[in-house]
Amino acid sequence: MAAAGLGAAAGLRAATPLAVLQVRRGLLPWPQGWFLLAGGAGELIVDKLPAAGKRTSPVGLLGRIATAGWAGATVAGPVGAGVAVMTAVGAAFAGMHTRAFLVRRTGLPDGALATAEDLVAVSLATASTALAGPR
Repeated sequence: MAAAGLGAAAGLRAATPLAVLQVRRGLLPWPQGWFLLAGGAGELIVDKLPAAGKRTSPVGLLGRIATAGWAGATVAGPVGAGVAVMTAVGAAFAGMHTRAFLVRRTGLPDGALATAEDLVAVSLATASTALAGPR
């Protein structure tokens, strides 16, 4: 369950699960762990830029697969890695289509919906990390 939640978060924001795991579990020692936090924060900003790449492009999916696999393995071993990767790919497509639909349907700016999506990704990763229990 925790691995699936982290995978879904990675599908929405690739760097978020590792940043949350760094905060909650100290995934990497400092100062290396700072790079996970910087990546998570940077992605939340870059996603709003018009030049941001599509999450479903080969490069976008590869990043999500890598971070989801690492996060899933951290909380649930090799099976967790597989579950997280599959969930991340599905969530990447679902998130992209859902956000585009909501922009068309509601008329809200894409940036506002992207910020709401950030909150969903961070919440999913945080709840999933808590669900996984202590190290």
